[in-house]
Amino acid sequence: MNLLMKMRSIKDLSPSERHVVDYIFNNLNEVSNIGIVELAQKSFTSTSTIRRLCAKLDIDSYIDFRLQLATDLKSYMKESIIKEAAIPIKKHDSMKDIIRKVSYFNAKSIIDSKDINDEAVFNKVVELMTKAKHWDFYGVGPSNIVAKDAALKCLRLGIESSAFENNLEMFINAKASDSNRLAFLISYTGETGDILGVANELMIRKIPSVSLTGLSDNPLIKLCNYNLFVDASEPADRLGAMYSRTSTLNVIDILFTAFINTDYEKYIRKANQTYVPKTYISR
Repeated sequence: MNLLMKMRSIKDLSPSERHVVDYIFNNLNEVSNIGIVELAQKSFTSTSTIRRLCAKLDIDSYIDFRLQLATDLKSYMKESIIKEAAIPIKKHDSMKDIIRKVSYFNAKSIIDSKDINDEAVFNKVVELMTKAKHWDFYGVGPSNIVAKDAALKCLRLGIESSAFENNLEMFINAKASDSNRLAFLISYTGETGDILGVANELMIRKIPSVSLTGLSDNPLIKLCNYNLFVDASEPADRLGAMYSRTSTLNVIDILFTAFINTDYEKYIRKANQTYVPKTYISR
């Protein structure tokens, strides 16, 4: 069992041992880097208390405890987020409950988008990005907001791009596309009619395409060259596709960051050049 999960569940602790455990959970990022004397001082206990705690956890020494804590911390944080994200939002939740639950839902969506995608696919898509002269982002409804955010990133980097608001412009652009363009099709369900129509037009013209969609056997993934997936746990009554939007934005941020690193000096210079201070905008 994960060491931190074990500490959460262990019952037969003395008050001083429980105090050490509480201190550890309140200072997770710190404890794996401090010695037993310092931990005793900071938790207002003693080194013998900490050694007794290690024994109850079936760990031979505090050094072994620190090593296992450092190893288990990452998986514990993930498990904690997933557990919290499983708690549904209820009608009479307090503001504190809503803040906690929505934050954990969004955190889980980002973790899932990392775990369900293949690094090799990211590499292939970034390679396509370096070769294309124009990037097109297609999305309807909330996905169109994501598409426009991506197009704004392109503007900062000096990359030609488009993100159209209506289906007529999308279809015209798809029909007019050539092999110098790269298309990103954003649809959480993978079943959005306009996006499927655009994807079909692009496939007929052999335009490189990448879907950003939920992890399911949906029609969109069959029409695109590469598929990047987002969190597939969006509830049916979702408000504006909250969690899938967060996950999709995270995937796009990964792509743009990796793309910038293909010629870091060039794109950072361009990003600095196009930076507009808030004070200037307010005028």
